[in-house]
Amino acid sequence: MRQIQMTWLTTGLLALVFGLNPVLAQKKDDKAAPPVDPKQALINAVVGATNEAMKGAAGTSVFTADPVARTVVADPATTVAMTLGIDYLKASDNKIYAPFTVTLQPDVIGKGGNLGAYIRLAPKGAVPPEAPPPLDPKAQKEKEKQDKKKKKGKEAQDLAGQAVSGVEYPWEDFYELTAVPRGPGGPLTFSRPFSVVAGEYDAYIAVAVKDPVAAPGPMKIAVHKATITVPNYWSDEFQISTVFLANKVTPLAEVPSGDAQKLKPYVIGNLEVTPTVDGKFTSADELSVFFIIYGVALGDDKKPDVTIDWQPYKKGPLGEAKFRGVAPQKLNAETLPPGFDVAQGHQLVGSLNVPVSAFEAGDYRLAIKVTDNKSGKSLTHDVAFTVAGS
Repeated sequence: MRQIQMTWLTTGLLALVFGLNPVLAQKKDDKAAPPVDPKQALINAVVGATNEAMKGAAGTSVFTADPVARTVVADPATTVAMTLGIDYLKASDNKIYAPFTVTLQPDVIGKGGNLGAYIRLAPKGAVPPEAPPPLDPKAQKEKEKQDKKKKKGKEAQDLAGQAVSGVEYPWEDFYELTAVPRGPGGPLTFSRPFSVVAGEYDAYIAVAVKDPVAAPGPMKIAVHKATITVPNYWSDEFQISTVFLANKVTPLAEVPSGDAQKLKPYVIGNLEVTPTVDGKFTSADELSVFFIIYGVALGDDKKPDVTIDWQPYKKGPLGEAKFRGVAPQKLNAETLPPGFDVAQGHQLVGSLNVPVSAFEAGDYRLAIKVTDNKSGKSLTHDVAFTVAGS
């Protein structure tokens, strides 16, 4: 998993008014303002904070949003540790599917794990809109209704975001979710996916604690900004997807699609992968390594011929030493199912599943070598993991 971790270092105050200026609005209509819808106030706040974050450098910024005054102001006195890890796989329609995981330092922007989370992918270097349009809840609901009607057949299964900012971006989405702690006292964590074409983007994750929005007063919002490169798995290049290191892989009888897939972003084919965030295992776990191979050469039989070599190395005070042998994985006409056909979208999967009890306690590097025997091309990848002592 590619991980990006930064903290907010910018100084100064930045303010953004999104919507009508409250003073001008009062002159126009002295009547009491209608009650603020909590969800819409939350959406307005995270969108406004993200617009402000677009003006700054990569890293994590903290903002204070006032739903009543409709302002967002940078909060230089508050810093929060926040990370974004993204994995990549080939999707449909020339797009790349990217499940991502966010970790957030708890109890800094609010108490509890009930969050409003907003993701935006903008073209690299894009600036925020000069005047963000006011978000009309009724118009937004009608647009979502019309978008659903447009989806028919296979299109209804494709992953799609929701437009919430009033500006068209390559991807944006808003979630109300409950983040879970990564161990006692650990950071909060949650996962969701996005899907875009290959290219360079500025990715933004804005997070606010949801419950306090129901009460009047300002709220704190953390926004993480990172520049990412989404790989192109639609080329003819011999390459592999993200290498997933997991402690559990579960076969599914029914595969989620559409919005249901957002709740299970690490479902790959008919397998639900539970990736480790920190690469740490206990002796009771199973070590699972999983990836997809793209761009293989095919013979007259339209079958690939690939060999995957696995070699674990144990780290010690004098360096690394080979730790036992692991049988290579062969993917060819003899080992693949008779009907296997890359042209039909069948995935060529590299996988290793071994009990962690086979390893001594310590730190390891798993060296992976993937060789396309028909083209003569090969590539390597390393995976680090740790086995805890009993």
